[in-house]
Amino acid sequence: MKAQGEQIRRNREVSGRGLTEFAQRIGISPSYLSRIERDQANPSPGVMRRIAEELRKERRAREAIAEITDTERDGDDQPPE
Repeated sequence: MKAQGEQIRRNREVSGRGLTEFAQRIGISPSYLSRIERDQANPSPGVMRRIAEELRKERRAREAIAEITDTERDGDDQPPE
């Protein structure tokens, strides 16, 4: 099983967010986020909740973009004849 910090880092990277940008979005310092991602810090439940909420927002945004892209590829964006 992967460590919690590694899962956070991987999900953050998939979201396309850099360490500094993501840390700013959740209101912590980049160095603290880095320590969390390396499992060298034990974040409070509040910090973990903010991380999880931000990752969920990013995932929903990626899913919406994928859905739009798939629709355009399928030609569903064409008006009915």
